Amino acid sequence: MKNRILILLVMIIGLTGNALAQRRLEVNDVTTSMNVFSGKDTEAGVVISCPSNMQLSFESSHDKKVDVYNTEVKGEETFYYIRFNTGRRYRGRKLTIRTNDFAPIILDVDLSPKELKQFQLLDPDADFIYGTYYEFRKRGMEFFQNAMYTEAREQFNIAKESSDAPDNNNIGKLIANIDSIEVWQQQATQAYDMLDYQKADELYGKILSLNPQDTNASSKRYDSRRLYDNDCKRYYDNAEVYKEDGEYDKALELYQRVIDLNCSSSLLASEQVKQIKLLMQNRNQKAHVIAYEYSKTTPIGITTGTYKTRKTGGYFSLSLHKDVFEVMRNNYDKATDAELNISAGFTLCPVKQAPVWIFFGPGYTGVGIYENEDGTIYVPGTYVEDASGEKVEGRVYEKPTLKVHSAISPEIGLLGKIGPVVLRYTFQYRFAVAKDDSDLIKKTRHVFGVGLCF
Repeated sequence: MKNRILILLVMIIGLTGNALAQRRLEVNDVTTSMNVFSGKDTEAGVVISCPSNMQLSFESSHDKKVDVYNTEVKGEETFYYIRFNTGRRYRGRKLTIRTNDFAPIILDVDLSPKELKQFQLLDPDADFIYGTYYEFRKRGMEFFQNAMYTEAREQFNIAKESSDAPDNNNIGKLIANIDSIEVWQQQATQAYDMLDYQKADELYGKILSLNPQDTNASSKRYDSRRLYDNDCKRYYDNAEVYKEDGEYDKALELYQRVIDLNCSSSLLASEQVKQIKLLMQNRNQKAHVIAYEYSKTTPIGITTGTYKTRKTGGYFSLSLHKDVFEVMRNNYDKATDAELNISAGFTLCPVKQAPVWIFFGPGYTGVGIYENEDGTIYVPGTYVEDASGEKVEGRVYEKPTLKVHSAISPEIGLLGKIGPVVLRYTFQYRFAVAKDDSDLIKKTRHVFGVGLCF
């Protein structure tokens, strides 16, 4: 029994010693605010990078199998791309990373939808294991990630000249990235100082595409976007004010700035530009017309419309006799000529050089007639409200009833402009809706109008 206990203690001590003897990898969280997972809305991602001489395996506390959907070698590093589902059931997920000769690493990966976390694994003793090249390259990468590009170039140059540098190393590409970043930095600063925040945003974005850890570029890009959005809003708001005040030239200039800057409101600005150009064109043409119209049966009339030189327009006309108002008051003793005309249609200029327009369209004519119970036309003054005694010949003892006689009234006419003054003539032909309506509605109607164009 004592021998068994002694053997068990020796095994436990041996296993513990073996675990303690394993070296530990250094883990750097290199996640940035720019990281977004490109998969489904219900998924998130994790990217693990390590020296290429390592082989990693993964275990998850909440998943039967870790979905490593891509592995990519970049220079001396290998990148593992992992995809996870998200939701309540996956809260508290822990990812275990294993590799030979190193102690396992356990990471908390409690992820939200579309979140992307990125970790870098490094061997703190790599300078003793991989030699001069790896050490100076590692130092260069640290300087690079801290945006210390001059120092990073120096380390990369030393690594490039190291005797143990591999033939297929990517130091040349890393140095080229530094050259590009320094050029973009200078251009971005100039654009920012010149208030060209859109260009500055684009250039700082290029820098971050090569070095997402460049906090200065990230901060400057944030400022550029904020100022860019402020400019877009200011230009659009001021353009709206100028448009409201009728200062179309100034409004067009500011709307065009919004479009040129490709602001989020550029589509709205484009629509406003179209409307303003149409308004300016109509104003230059004095296309809007309002006129008073007269005809014998309807002496009160008004018409309005657009009469353009290059495109068709439209018009609307309304005319009536004053007796229509008597009908509205049910004054049957005065409403003897209650006629109403409504029409609408199109306008066009047949000869662009001549200030003459043709207009045409359908219309409606309604004539209100008060009739007696027997269908005869009521004669004003013949109604008796309280009949007493014997009926008197020629008197009406039942209140008259209004009957509306209708006709479809197509029309055609001419309009001419003399400076700001317009003259308008309309010919109307009427088709009675019912046979008995034709006796009470004239077949033709002539209308004359005069007004202004602006």
